[in-house]
Amino acid sequence: MICSKTANCRKSTNSKVSLYDLFAVFILTVLAFISAIEFDFISYDDPIYITENTNVNSGLSLTNAKWAMTSTGKTNLWHPITFLSHQLDVELFGLGPRWHHAVSIFWHALAAGLLFLVAQGLSKSSLLAFFIALLWAIHPEKIQSVAWLSERKDVLSGAFFFASIYSFMKWRMNQHRFLYLLSFCLFVLALMSKPSVVTLPLVLFVLFYAKKNIVRSAFSSLPVLLPFYLASCAAAGVAIYFQSIGDLASVSDQLSVVQRVSKIPVSFTFYLERFLWPHPSQLWFYPPTSIRDSAISLAIIAVLVPLFTWLCLKERLIALGVATYVLMWLPVSGVVTVGYYFTADRYSYLPMLGLVLILVGFVKWVSNFAHGKKMLATVVLSFILIQFFVGQQLQLPIWKNDETLFSNEMKVNPRSLLAPIHYGAIYDKSDPEKALRYYEKAHEIDKESGLALMNMGISQKKLGKTQDALESFAKGMRVKMPEVGVWTRCFILQAELQMYAEAEITIRDGLNKFPKNMTLVINAASYFINKESPSEGDLKMSMQLFSRAQKINPADPDANLGCGTTQLMLGNIEKAKYYYRLLPREMRENPSISEVLNR
Repeated sequence: MICSKTANCRKSTNSKVSLYDLFAVFILTVLAFISAIEFDFISYDDPIYITENTNVNSGLSLTNAKWAMTSTGKTNLWHPITFLSHQLDVELFGLGPRWHHAVSIFWHALAAGLLFLVAQGLSKSSLLAFFIALLWAIHPEKIQSVAWLSERKDVLSGAFFFASIYSFMKWRMNQHRFLYLLSFCLFVLALMSKPSVVTLPLVLFVLFYAKKNIVRSAFSSLPVLLPFYLASCAAAGVAIYFQSIGDLASVSDQLSVVQRVSKIPVSFTFYLERFLWPHPSQLWFYPPTSIRDSAISLAIIAVLVPLFTWLCLKERLIALGVATYVLMWLPVSGVVTVGYYFTADRYSYLPMLGLVLILVGFVKWVSNFAHGKKMLATVVLSFILIQFFVGQQLQLPIWKNDETLFSNEMKVNPRSLLAPIHYGAIYDKSDPEKALRYYEKAHEIDKESGLALMNMGISQKKLGKTQDALESFAKGMRVKMPEVGVWTRCFILQAELQMYAEAEITIRDGLNKFPKNMTLVINAASYFINKESPSEGDLKMSMQLFSRAQKINPADPDANLGCGTTQLMLGNIEKAKYYYRLLPREMRENPSISEVLNR
């Protein structure tokens, strides 16, 4: 068909170019990360997310889906879509890491493609959108989020984040209710993948509504954005609740008020530095130990504020970039403390979009003063893109397996406590003596680490050094940063050595310090019920502890099984049946349990 109007022909041609660019962004992103499909699981977090999480490693089921919607497991974060994604991977591909990595790469490439569509709408240029999407997608700072399977939440939330913005953009052009509802639903999926996207409504406001009169703009946009704001508030409330009761809450409490406040400006400039100079990364970064780092960061911010205020008036992309960076940085800024490690490459997954917009906007603004401005912008942005790609390819192999990751961490981060701990874990079975040496190294780095002492005790026990193990466990219970597992390991060893009085003292001490820790409570309850000849007092104590665990998590199968078994041993058949009926069907089908239920 021959176009009747030149404008229509041009529109059709531009559409095709956009599709080609979209396809190119997707494929180039995949190719940048394709080698990651050969990587292994990592011993840091991957076990609690996937490999050793019984609600995930058993695949997708109604029971596991219900767990994903109502529990955080040991992750401290409520992100049911992320857990469902891992469950689906296991259901389809088993527990081999290859296809799990392929899925993460797909989601990241999809996020890059959706960003291209958003950037094209904002910049009205396929060329600028192409560079915005690729500079964001292949920057070395993306490696953690893509190559580390525990960070599936980043790539999922990122894809839904950009899809929500794009749908909202299309709704603004064509006020169809479906597009608005689609944008809202995609935002909810993003929140359920990772709550740190809570500031998306503010990003929508900046992109589509903000004008010189900000107050009037805010009121005029409120009817449209109100559902998004309410969803953000609900997700923030859920996230803060789970973080306050989870395992990381006690770690966060170790930070002083001065540390909490001082690390906020440091985190702001940290990501600026990492964007401009993405040198081989550390996995763990410690909070500032003095006000010197904060003072330097505040001085840098004092210089940047007037500079970027001036640049924002010159180029719209720079203004959008500054606003996007600030808004997406806020949830990871340290305003709400979620752990001891206050900054990380993975936290910059979405905030870095703002820095990319600033960079591309600056190149565009400078190029406007030169002849052949499109060619100059293309050359400059291509050069930067190549630099990012080379850095990304050099750093990506670090994440191949535990050995490459943690050996690199010990080189680039001598202060790292966890690197020698995880490196030592590689040799737990094959060479416990070597493992012990690395755990001792971790203890030398941080004398107040209960985790280092617990692992030392475990290795010493394996080597038959029971007295040394008891001493390590005892020290681990007195440090400033205790690991709750120390108490469990200690009283189990004491029981094996028939030190029953000491074991019960350890149990009481642990329960006083961690009264709501499920693992400790259930192990303590199991101690009393598994005695060689438990007395009625032992059984009542066991019942009390299993009941405590059941109140903490009414759906926990170990708690309900323990309650039922203890009631059965106490002769309370009907009460035993009550708890057994709360078990998953596969557990109820166990012959000994079904026999009780059929009485």
